[in-house]
Amino acid sequence: MTKSSIVSKSVQVLDIICSSRARLTYSQITEAAGLPKSSTHRLLSILREEGLVALDPLRSVYLPGPKLMGWATNVLSAADLPEISASTLMRLSRDVRAGTAISILDGNQVLWLRIVDYPSRHRQAPRVGDRTPAHVCAAGKALLAFSDGARRQAILGEMDLEAFTHRTITDPADFAKELQKVREAGIAISNREEYLQDVGLAAPVFDHNSDVIAAVSMWDMTGRRSADDLLAYRQKLLDAAAEISAQLGYADVAGGQGQLNATRPA
Repeated sequence: MTKSSIVSKSVQVLDIICSSRARLTYSQITEAAGLPKSSTHRLLSILREEGLVALDPLRSVYLPGPKLMGWATNVLSAADLPEISASTLMRLSRDVRAGTAISILDGNQVLWLRIVDYPSRHRQAPRVGDRTPAHVCAAGKALLAFSDGARRQAILGEMDLEAFTHRTITDPADFAKELQKVREAGIAISNREEYLQDVGLAAPVFDHNSDVIAAVSMWDMTGRRSADDLLAYRQKLLDAAAEISAQLGYADVAGGQGQLNATRPA
C-alpha cells in the first residue's frame, strides 16, 4: 500500500471501530472494511503501535486506543465541560464550603478545566490549565479507576509513581489495589499524597456512551478538615457528578452515582 492508501484505509478502519456501538473482532473489522485479511492485520498493527486502537486480550475485540481517546476527550472537554459544570461546581463549593473543580485525563496527568476556590484560593490549589500527575490526586485516581481496562493499563504502563510526600503511593501493585478500592467505593480519596497540607475527594463523570470523561473534585486543607471530614459530604459530591453526567447524556443516574461501581469496566 502507498502512504496515501495506508492513511485512507487507516481512517476507514478507525471509523469502523469508533462508529460501532459494540466492540468488534478482527474478522468483523475485516468484513466491514472489505479489505484482505493481511491488509487489515497490518493496519491494526500500525494503529495499535500509535496508540490509536487497543486490543482487549480477554475478548479479542478492538476499541479506541488511549491516544485517540485522549484527543477526543480533550476536544470535547475543553470546549464544553467548563461551561456545563459551572453552576454545579459553584453550588457544590457553597454546600461543602470547600474548593471544587472539574478535570480530565491528559495522558498520565490530570488537566484542570474549571476551578471554584472557597473561600479563596490557597497556595497549593491548582489553576485552570495546570496539570497534576494522576497518581497523587483524587481526580486522577477516579479517572484511571473508571477508564476502560485497556486504556488504563496502557496509561499505567507509562506512569512514574514519583513520591511527592511520604504518603504517595509509589508501588504499582499497591496503586492497582487503590484503583480497585476506588471502583468499589465509587469515589477516590487523596489524603496528603501530593501536599501534606491537602486532602481531597473525587467522583467520575460519564458521557452518553457510559465512558468516563471527567472527574469532579473537592478539597480542603488539613488544618481545616481531614479526609474523614470531607467524606461526610460524599453524597453531595456524587450528586454533583451525576448531575453533570446527565447533562452529557449519561442515562443511568437514577440510582445515584455511587451505585455505578458494580457496572464499570475493570
